[in-house]
Amino acid sequence: MTKTSLSEADRQKVMVLVVDDMAANRSVLCRQLELHKYNAMSVDSGEAALELLTRIRPDIMLLDYMMPNMNGIEVLRHLRADPATVDLPVIMVTARAENQATVEALEAGADDYVTKPIDYVVLRARIDSQLQKQGNASDLRMSNAALDEKVTMRNLVLADLESELKSEIALRLKHEQELAKRSARSIQSPPSKTLADLPLVEINQKFNVVFDSVVAGKTPNLALIYELKELLNQLVIEGS
Repeated sequence: MTKTSLSEADRQKVMVLVVDDMAANRSVLCRQLELHKYNAMSVDSGEAALELLTRIRPDIMLLDYMMPNMNGIEVLRHLRADPATVDLPVIMVTARAENQATVEALEAGADDYVTKPIDYVVLRARIDSQLQKQGNASDLRMSNAALDEKVTMRNLVLADLESELKSEIALRLKHEQELAKRSARSIQSPPSKTLADLPLVEINQKFNVVFDSVVAGKTPNLALIYELKELLNQLVIEGS
């Protein structure tokens, strides 16, 4: 079941910034927010709000539409153009007759709106909803960041393996080319052999066959053993 509202303990961690040019409106709104266990602070103009946001980051803003000099829409546009505040949740506060203002606010980037006179139970629900969305988005960003880090590390490992594989292939190719050159030289000018060279080659071959049979647990070929003995005798005779 999806959680629809914050607990009192959660609300006590929330800072709500109220932006309204009317002192009475600010006072009432901040008082109601504190009764609902939020922390509240307020400023009296859009300019003051933007200046404050360079020093303090509230969790959510309640922004009045009608203000002199800089109205709520202008403040919103500044917020959404600044990377530091582009994702700050903003609930626009409008009069009931300002339907066009509500549409304009949503198009400018407001996350939600409430109408005057404010129903504070509804306001609390909308604040909680926006904060939960913000929390879910933050969790998703953290999850994506962790996934991006894993992908980056995996790509680095794959790059290292690819580099090692290329080096090994190049080394093997170099060895194969060297062996091919040596084989070509051997064919063109075969080395001279002494009489003792041939028995050594045959002895080595026959010994390997006998040895492999013994290791495999098989009975060695007696004829092969006899031939090996004769080659050894020949080698002794030629060496004497």
